[in-house]
Amino acid sequence: MNKKKWNYKHIINQIKKNGYFIFENYLSAKEINEIKKSLSETLNYIKPDKEKNLVKKYYKIKKFNKKLKGRWYDMACYNLTLYKYLHSQKIVELVKKYFKTNVVFSYRPCIHAHDKTNDFLLEPHQETNMFSKEGILLWCPLFDTNKRDGGITIYKDSHKHGFFPHKLNSSTGKKKWTKAYTNIDKSIYDKFEKINLSVKAGSAVFIVNSMVHTGYPMKSKNKLRVTITERYNPLQNIPFLKKEKAPLRIPYTIDYNKINLDN
Repeated sequence: MNKKKWNYKHIINQIKKNGYFIFENYLSAKEINEIKKSLSETLNYIKPDKEKNLVKKYYKIKKFNKKLKGRWYDMACYNLTLYKYLHSQKIVELVKKYFKTNVVFSYRPCIHAHDKTNDFLLEPHQETNMFSKEGILLWCPLFDTNKRDGGITIYKDSHKHGFFPHKLNSSTGKKKWTKAYTNIDKSIYDKFEKINLSVKAGSAVFIVNSMVHTGYPMKSKNKLRVTITERYNPLQNIPFLKKEKAPLRIPYTIDYNKINLDN
């Protein structure tokens, strides 16, 4: 991980002002390769061969069995190599300082893998269905992201307007790959300037829950965009610990702007 001193005050001020902050070169080339190797070896367990390149192995397994490729994705959230970097002391300390808390919860470490089909891109949304109302999303690509290879989109200043109503049906009318992920209406996110971030491999993007964001598409053939992510939930405003009938995750149907359990 980046050995330079973390200026927590500066990072926190930038996140509060802009809704996000890009920490350049959080992971070294060696650390990126360690994660890639772990993911590639997991794919290789599905159908062993001598291929060590993560991208080439991904396409081999996709061709061999898409269902098992999906299970590779599912298992990644339990991969301790990811935990080491997603739960580093520096990151946990940043989240604690941001929320002024001594207790932080991991919502779900995971990976995102996108190829040219772009069939797993999510529509614009905020981070809901978490343990707490507030939180920070970490988004860290293992490959460079840009207009050819896709990346993450943020909607400028959208975090300054609280939480918007979310729904399950698509604004575009296109069939979504899952019914599990919520999105906000196009009439809402069209009010904000759309910014496609170009983020170098190993750089960490910290994004507040209320920032509207989405992915923008991969256009390169036979390439792959893999990102490791985590959602950090502070102790504050967790209904599950305050109300006996509250579910563990806050339903997206609740008005998040009215949640204030600590006053």
